[in-house]
Amino acid sequence: MPGRCDVCVVGGGAAGLAAAIAAAEAGASVVVLERAPECGRTILATGNGRCNLSNARLAWGRYNDPGFVEAVCGERFGADVLDFFEGCGLAVAEEGDGRLYPLSRQASSVREVLLARAERAGAVLAPAREVTGVERGGDGWRVTYGGVGSGTVAARSVVLSVGGGEGLLRSLGLACTPFEPVLCSLACEAPAGVSLDELDGRRAHATARLLRDGAEVARETGEVLFRPYGISGIAVFDLSRSARPGDVVSLDLTCGLEAERASRLFARAGGCAGLLDPVVARALGDSLETARDLRLVVLGPAEPERAQVTRGGLLTGQFDPATLGARDLPGLFACGEALDVDGACGGFNLAWAWKSGLVAGSAAASTP
Repeated sequence: MPGRCDVCVVGGGAAGLAAAIAAAEAGASVVVLERAPECGRTILATGNGRCNLSNARLAWGRYNDPGFVEAVCGERFGADVLDFFEGCGLAVAEEGDGRLYPLSRQASSVREVLLARAERAGAVLAPAREVTGVERGGDGWRVTYGGVGSGTVAARSVVLSVGGGEGLLRSLGLACTPFEPVLCSLACEAPAGVSLDELDGRRAHATARLLRDGAEVARETGEVLFRPYGISGIAVFDLSRSARPGDVVSLDLTCGLEAERASRLFARAGGCAGLLDPVVARALGDSLETARDLRLVVLGPAEPERAQVTRGGLLTGQFDPATLGARDLPGLFACGEALDVDGACGGFNLAWAWKSGLVAGSAAASTP
């Protein structure tokens, strides 16, 4: 472990590795401090182990802070992400809704090419080291860490790329939104007469509306997976970005089929089996009305430890979108989940991680 470097990256996940590569390839000496036993470990769990690394149809409106994301990423957002992975030697394939995956459909391919590129560029990857403090020191920054051999790294600049550690971020005097899991399943209470245990494991293509005090606040269409605790699936993950306890999720399991036609088919079939999975139809009491408007009361996030994204982080107004440098703390940069930016399912969050990491890493390398 070197005691000094040009750029110290705090967090060795997706954004941190992109930042380290950008900084090292710009000629800076780089150290990456990561608390997990391996750098890039979180990448392995993305996309159910397949790594939905970006989307061919990236759009600002799919982020919680569209203006800031646009200012950071620019018109070549998607192209820059693809160019980055082309430079890593990774083949990419497109699936439905523009989702982009490694050709191997293995998240491990993404991690391996990133680690290899970082090491070729000369970045020092230091896992099993948890950062405990970041403070100004001399003409730069001092980063203290514990774990495998505690110590201090003196750096000209620091890039924060952690999805958590609110105390560490606030210790720098920066405003921070509390971190919370998002893009996750929802724990729900089913209406009387409907058993979620009976529905467990069944999937349905549905239109899902999120209602608050009777008014619609969000709508998604896609696959819904029933679980004993509630509902899961991509459509539900996207709704989870807006859902609060007490909200209602209304599922149209006929997915918008015109009401008159649905009634006609229901009558001809003598029930819902021609419209729904027969197991689901029976669990709903063969009720067309329930199939078109199954109402579940949201209790909160389910299995938060398996959430795809950590929402919250440093308020974006404190950072220059051109460099992702802190306006009042020269030499301090942030990217990825360290910033209060989150996007929809489908590769939007990882696209932000790669691009923001590249911006922050390049700028950090040029810090005088």
